[in-house]
Amino acid sequence: MNIRLLGAALAVSLSTPALAEENRLEGWFEGAIVKDLGSKTFVEFQTQQRARGDSNPIGDNQTYRLWLGRKFGKVTVMGGVHRSKEGSTRETRLIQQASYSFAGTPLKGRTRLEQRFIEDTARTGWRVRQRLGVAFPLTNEDDGWTLAGNAEGFWTLRATSRTGQEGLTGLRTFVGFERSFGKLDLELGYTRQQNIRDNAPDRVGHAPTLGLTINL
Repeated sequence: MNIRLLGAALAVSLSTPALAEENRLEGWFEGAIVKDLGSKTFVEFQTQQRARGDSNPIGDNQTYRLWLGRKFGKVTVMGGVHRSKEGSTRETRLIQQASYSFAGTPLKGRTRLEQRFIEDTARTGWRVRQRLGVAFPLTNEDDGWTLAGNAEGFWTLRATSRTGQEGLTGLRTFVGFERSFGKLDLELGYTRQQNIRDNAPDRVGHAPTLGLTINL
């Protein structure tokens, strides 16, 4: 996974004809509590709540994650467990993640590997998620507003069913503003979530997004 590959995925997604998409309005909230354990180790609890409305066939999403992480210079390594409910579907994941920056550039990256266990399916799914993003301070203050954006590709290596879709199955893009208020980090922006489907219109969600992180 590299910048060129993710850029190609973004170009393919944005070039998809409008008639081949199902566009719907959503609302996303993301919250997190991070506790420093010392020695560059921390624990993090996350929740994501996604409201999609009664007309959306996917249904609302409630997600909870628990992480244990450690910082190694400019690289942060994390492992965790994920539990979610989307519509009537419940899912558990084991997740491993590395976050990093590119020296001399405003680029930041995140690589995540997931093992997916969906109820009523006997097959474990494997997926890689690759994110690249940038952040540009809008003031000279260390805790001032920052303009941020990122793009994340979803590559399914092994579907949760034998007839399931594999390869590039999703693309998520975000643009917005970030700021720290002491121990509170705030994020406001817009998220576009595209689920890429074979032989069917892609499902695209357009979501105003609010994110809050408390650092203890």
